[in-house]
Amino acid sequence: MRKTLIISFAALIVLALCALIVVFGNRVAGKSSTSFAASALAQDTGTAKAVFAVHCYDEGKSALEGMKGVKRVDKGFRHFREINTVYYDPTVITVEEMEAALKKAGTFTETIQGK
Repeated sequence: MRKTLIISFAALIVLALCALIVVFGNRVAGKSSTSFAASALAQDTGTAKAVFAVHCYDEGKSALEGMKGVKRVDKGFRHFREINTVYYDPTVITVEEMEAALKKAGTFTETIQGK
């Protein structure tokens, strides 16, 4: 009984560690755990992608979500920096408008991709 309990507990720990590696490993690489859906969105006709380095990706996401033309905002890391990856309709909103919103929120560092 005790041996079975120890083996079950060890298996649970291994599964939890695997899940953490998958989720946080993708975030460190600058990808979200839903990067497949994001890739499909980026290939959608009329959708462009911009990547912004920010001081706080939560504040960046809050500043950008809800803006007309912004379809999706993902949070992550790239080269030890917090980033927001934005999928947007370039006929509705520009990179400069998104930069302005991030600057107003006090979190903009630079545009990595999108200009």
